[in-house]
Amino acid sequence: MKASYNWLSHYLDLNGISAEDIASKLTFAGVESDGVCSLARGTNLIIGEIISCVEHPDSDHLHVLQVDLGKKYGVSQIVCGAPNARKGLKVIVAMVGAELPEVTIKKGVIRGVESNGMCCSLLELGVDKKYLSDAQMAGIEELPADAPVGEENVLTYLGLDDKVIDLDLLANRPDLYAVMNIAREVGALYDKKPNLPEVKEQKLEEISFPVSSLTPKCPLFSLRIANGVVTKKASKEMASLLSSSGVRSINNVVDIGNYIMLLTGQPLNMYDLDKLPKKELVVRDDYEGDFLAMDGKTYRLEKGDLCVMSGDEVMCLAGIMTADACKVDENSKNIAIEAAYFDGATIRRTSNRIGLSSDSSQRFCKGINPHQAEYVQGLTSDLLVSEASATSISKTALYDVMKHEEKVVKTSLGYINGRLGTNFSKDEIVNVLARDNFDLIEGNDDNLTFKVPSFRIDIDGEADISEEVIRLLGYGNIVSSLPVSELHVNGLTKKQKQKRSIRSYLRGIGFDEVLTYTLVSEKLVNSFAYLTKEEGYRLKNPITNDHEYVRKNILPSLLSIASYNISYQNKDLSFFEMSDIDTKGKKGLHLGLLLVGDRNIHGDLKKAPWTYYDAKGAIEGIMDLLGLGKNRYQILPWSLGGNEFHPGKAAELRIGKNLVGVFGELHPLVLKELGVKNAVGFELDLEALLSQMVSPIKASVPSSYPASERDIAIIVDEDLAYERIEKTIKKASSLIKGVSLFDVYQGEHVEAGKKSLAIRLSFQNENATLKEEEVQDAYNKALSLLASTFGAEIRK
Repeated sequence: MKASYNWLSHYLDLNGISAEDIASKLTFAGVESDGVCSLARGTNLIIGEIISCVEHPDSDHLHVLQVDLGKKYGVSQIVCGAPNARKGLKVIVAMVGAELPEVTIKKGVIRGVESNGMCCSLLELGVDKKYLSDAQMAGIEELPADAPVGEENVLTYLGLDDKVIDLDLLANRPDLYAVMNIAREVGALYDKKPNLPEVKEQKLEEISFPVSSLTPKCPLFSLRIANGVVTKKASKEMASLLSSSGVRSINNVVDIGNYIMLLTGQPLNMYDLDKLPKKELVVRDDYEGDFLAMDGKTYRLEKGDLCVMSGDEVMCLAGIMTADACKVDENSKNIAIEAAYFDGATIRRTSNRIGLSSDSSQRFCKGINPHQAEYVQGLTSDLLVSEASATSISKTALYDVMKHEEKVVKTSLGYINGRLGTNFSKDEIVNVLARDNFDLIEGNDDNLTFKVPSFRIDIDGEADISEEVIRLLGYGNIVSSLPVSELHVNGLTKKQKQKRSIRSYLRGIGFDEVLTYTLVSEKLVNSFAYLTKEEGYRLKNPITNDHEYVRKNILPSLLSIASYNISYQNKDLSFFEMSDIDTKGKKGLHLGLLLVGDRNIHGDLKKAPWTYYDAKGAIEGIMDLLGLGKNRYQILPWSLGGNEFHPGKAAELRIGKNLVGVFGELHPLVLKELGVKNAVGFELDLEALLSQMVSPIKASVPSSYPASERDIAIIVDEDLAYERIEKTIKKASSLIKGVSLFDVYQGEHVEAGKKSLAIRLSFQNENATLKEEEVQDAYNKALSLLASTFGAEIRK
């Protein structure tokens, strides 16, 4: 909201108070100002008259002007390139030494001809382009024929001596979208009572013009008729005040509507009475069809949009814009003035849907004073008589089903001081609220009852009253003190420690942690759906189609991150994410990992592709961190189907029969879509893993007796998992402490469908030195058990 300093000075005595002072005062009272700017700037200006205009002897576009500057300065020669410079024109002259927004005027010689000053356009004085016509921007400003030659107070004469306070209003102060309410606010801050405009007594004619509403979204609709209106250029003062508020002057009738809206916050709509198909106006919300607005564009209206209709035709899209068919133009003589109250949410939905917004719609969306329609109609009528020569004004035709009850708020001295942490007296509170237009109804002892002014639609309860007190009396009255609180020694929960350990472990082995969006597209929400098959949540009003569903798995999001990086030629990736998963049937914590391309073994000197075993190793490391030994979980061949993991290079992680993780190399179709040769990933149901009961780790004294090792080479079926072989060997004897695979061979001398495994066995007795016979016996038992269980043969 732009607040004109000159406009405010109409209602307040601002002698000794600058626009900058007001901006600062408002900011510290909770109404933030973005700064103060001038409509125009320039020193050493004067109004002159061109008495001679001849072509420059050495230029085809410059003119040599003789400009009369009045008795004080006489005639001055100026070289000017404006195409509209001519004899008899009254102009703005920046004399030598004048300081303009972008230049300082100096005496000079232009192509051999002396020039003493410059004839100015308003653009050169810093006036915003949006207030200027093409002709004004193309040449120097043409002043009226009665402009006083020699007048040095040029900006005042032009109505451009104003300063504008730019207010950054928040949603809690819709009342300040009205100049009179800003005047009230400033008056309260400086303890000055504003002298606001009053409606003049006029003779009002009877009216026979029915108005009504067929929707609860318009509980109030008022209308007056002004006859004999003369449309002409608005007065210089009104045009100047509108410019200060960011509104361009059109003509006196249109300007009156904008002036009243800016002054009171009440949007008005004006109809050319003679263009209405029927002498009645009805508000409806059941119309469907096209609507040609006064901006020349056609909009498609739907049921629910508020329309002001005359007969079966839409005359106005309520609160937004008038129809082209009944707009006021230079030929309009009889005007119907509408002041209504429309539901802000409805206006907002319509405005957003059709992409049409206006100053009027913005005010309805934010909220207006619903109790001032008659006052606004009166002010408008006065201006139509004084500024547009209206010959008669009608009484008000009114439809009103609103409850115009006074709002009363009860509070207490103790509540206000207790909430604010202050020690204000009763008189201080009552007096400052009186300045703010809150009338005291009852003030017995500690209890206080105030009547809320009708324009303060933001005030609902006693908390709001306390905020008014402190922002007006000053936040410096709040005593700064530290809150009293007991010191508690707390630590991380077990789950928090485990999550932190897993993150630290994965970062420690070279993986990066990422954070991705919880919302995904319909395409991604059901991909990699192995751990979570419950129905997911869908947003009713998603911002984009790519953020429509709450994700059920993490891997699809990681693939999106990979795809983005690959498109920027970053093809070697290793990252993970730990995040909550939320569906209609399940909530929990998941951990996802994605490895793409190659891993660096020795920088760029030595690389190797990520494989199934890298994911498997990371999972085993996590299980060790959580205290889950290999006897607690199973890694089983892939049986879940789908086309996201490679069926021959993927596995399932299970605890008992429960699936708690999936991992492996990605399917060739996924790799093709990503544009890479290899990628490995896993996703774990971390909630299930963290909920497992584990025994505390027990320390044991290392054996002081030496260990012994034996190697064994066996031939088994090629699809036999080594994990099963390792577990079987350990069952053979308590002396077998370690089993490790160090070679796998398939090829010559090994039967097709078989593989050769070279395994190292470690034997140890904690209580005595091992004897050769004990080692051999345990070794033989292992061989025998392997043969009977898997049909293993010793490779010779």
